Amino acid sequence: MAHRKKHRSDKSATKKVATKARFPWLFGAIALAGVILLVTASSWLPRRSVKPLPTTPARQTSIAVDDASSNAPIGSKEMVSTNDAETVDVDKSTDLQNRGTDSLARGKIDEAVAQFKEAVKLNPEDEDAHYNLALAFARQENRDAAKKEYLEALRIYPDYTEAHNNLGNLLVSEGKFTEAVEHFQAALKISSDNASAHNNLGNALARQGKVNEAIACFSEALRLKPDYVEARYNLGSAYLNKRRIDEAITEFSEILRRQPDFAPARRGMAKAEQLRSFRNPSPPKDR
Repeated sequence: MAHRKKHRSDKSATKKVATKARFPWLFGAIALAGVILLVTASSWLPRRSVKPLPTTPARQTSIAVDDASSNAPIGSKEMVSTNDAETVDVDKSTDLQNRGTDSLARGKIDEAVAQFKEAVKLNPEDEDAHYNLALAFARQENRDAAKKEYLEALRIYPDYTEAHNNLGNLLVSEGKFTEAVEHFQAALKISSDNASAHNNLGNALARQGKVNEAIACFSEALRLKPDYVEARYNLGSAYLNKRRIDEAITEFSEILRRQPDFAPARRGMAKAEQLRSFRNPSPPKDR
């Protein structure tokens, strides 16, 4: 923004009288009267205010305008038509996502993939459309495509907790535990009370052999969600791995109290009881 220059009014130079005055006192009196008259007259003149310049230039937000676009004024038919077209695309994308979700729930995975793909095409900057497409690809066992869509969702919205969490699970299934841990930690940085992310982080750490750290994650998941069966089973298994038999039995027993038919907990309980019997053998019977 160009600065407006501040102009200063220059006073006219007073001409000096070349002739020497004969009566100095008279000239002195006249000069004094002139000064008084000048001061008085100046108060009668209207003052022109001068707007001061700012000490620093004001910062303005620039708005880019596409020169190739129509010069139609705001509120014109052309502008309304463009906005309406964009709204229709968003609405169609949303409708397709809803239909895709229904298809996925009914087990029609290929149909869901097609619907989510079309939704992405209509609204490519919608992170939910990419996330939903990733879910459908994962159900198709198309892991590479699913990872690509999760990453695209995260490009658009880096704080997408569920995308971090699900991408981490895909990486765990591929044995890429270090990358998985990074995504679970990112999810928890965004949402520290996400019990699922704590459980999944514990699973990845346990697979890296960091069982003590995994126990802390499973415990936190259960603190946040006491009825989290998977986290309790993982905690029991971690205790079993560390030969903390009594604690493992406590966790498996709690699961079976809630869900007696939970087969993994029943197997874990059987193994824990077997280990406890080896640790505390029965005394020999008297003959």
